[in-house]
Amino acid sequence: MSSTSDASGGAATGERPDGVAARPGMAIFALTVAGVSQAADVSLHNTALASAAAELGMSATQRSVAASVGTLALAASILTIGTVGDRYGRRLTLMWCAAALVLGGVVTAVAPTYALYLTGRVVTGVGLAGTLALSIALIRTVAPDRIPWAMSTYFAGQVGFTLPLTILGGWLIGIDWRLGYLVVPVVGAAAFFLNKAFVPRSKAVHRSKADPVGLVLVAVALVGIIWGVSDAAHGWLSARVLVPLVVGVVALVVFLWWETHHDEPALPVKLFANRSLAGALTADVSFNMWQAVMVLQLSLLWQYVYAYTPLEVTLGQLPATLAMILGAFAAGRLGARGRRPESLVLIGLAGVAVAMYLFAIGGASTPYWVFAVALVVGGFSRMLTETAAGEFFVSVPPPDLVGATVASKPAIGQASFALGSALSSTLLYSGLGRDLPDRVAELGLTATEQGTVTGWFHDGAVPDWARGTDLYEQVLAVSQDAYVDAYRATMLVFAVVFTLLWGVAWHFLRRRA
Repeated sequence: MSSTSDASGGAATGERPDGVAARPGMAIFALTVAGVSQAADVSLHNTALASAAAELGMSATQRSVAASVGTLALAASILTIGTVGDRYGRRLTLMWCAAALVLGGVVTAVAPTYALYLTGRVVTGVGLAGTLALSIALIRTVAPDRIPWAMSTYFAGQVGFTLPLTILGGWLIGIDWRLGYLVVPVVGAAAFFLNKAFVPRSKAVHRSKADPVGLVLVAVALVGIIWGVSDAAHGWLSARVLVPLVVGVVALVVFLWWETHHDEPALPVKLFANRSLAGALTADVSFNMWQAVMVLQLSLLWQYVYAYTPLEVTLGQLPATLAMILGAFAAGRLGARGRRPESLVLIGLAGVAVAMYLFAIGGASTPYWVFAVALVVGGFSRMLTETAAGEFFVSVPPPDLVGATVASKPAIGQASFALGSALSSTLLYSGLGRDLPDRVAELGLTATEQGTVTGWFHDGAVPDWARGTDLYEQVLAVSQDAYVDAYRATMLVFAVVFTLLWGVAWHFLRRRA
């Protein structure tokens, strides 16, 4: 790899001389606007999908595809986009991806048919891949000597901007679901012009050879794994789960072999032999999986047991959002004072595990403040970890491979998030399935009666004659008890998992912490 020095003295070694930000504060703001699109899109799409599915007449299968096609497009394209950015220009590629957000969002919003709706979501997914990965990669260009400050500002802005965007989008979706899909295009347009105005050009000095085989393999691997685990509700041994999962895992193994035997791989996996980068990868798996388990299982507990409305669930989780902003700022401040990012990663991962242990004590009578404490500890720790770990993805790789290496970060995050959601649901409902029949049987019901009453909760259709009766109240009580026990067991299992992941990260980072 080439390692020429930047004649201007401002850019990282290996960057072109024009890679200097005249106004780094505005450049970080521009990159933050670009990167916030992905977090906002996830919430807005999940909220708007039900109305879109009803109007466009989607079947259950079509709705399932519509729910995940954007994520799959992101996973399939993200490493390719990172590589293209390295080869042809990171800012230029980011701007094209911002334009894709505009196009994809508008197509989705005006789509008269299911096919056109899917097309818009695919284009949006590709745009999200580029704006997310390259906005992080360009931090090394605009603030090469202030990476901790830049990462802190970037991630705090991500969380801070996402909240008002999702509130605005939710209000628009309440008027018309199509209006909700126009929020991300507006953000994409702003990102396009802000990055053109304030972010300098940046690309590799040495343009490596193309690696189409590696890019195709990693795309198949990510799509297969995410697709498979996202369908785990149908059973891990069902064909619709097992086939894509096996294809994805095989493609991943072949990808790793190929990249270690290719002269100029798209993603030199040997980079992850670096202890700091290996620790950052472990952290990325941990906090993304934690986020998935927390958001999904806590929201379901509150709705099923506490009878919270969707709005109350959103407000209930607000302490985590505010704590995330503080965690990102804290990482920057501590880094500026000389605290090593390795230490911050380990502290943050320990906090993530502690938060999950706190969630595990939750039950039907647990006061809200217990959950609030867990949300604050977990949110703060999660963002402390992500901000500090993100520094390694930006600063460790050779300058010519920053885009491709940083692109691996959200790719890992998407797969970990999907895995956390799928595994936690599997653990919870398998435990509930074993426990609930026994509890219902203890009420003295016959086998036929047991099947009838448990079907009330499975199908969501309780007959009018049963509501308000002693039988209904008894079944409801034992069902809630069974659900709480399954929830606690699931959260405890994941608390142990995050403790073990902390141990793995400590193994990699302890010599430098």
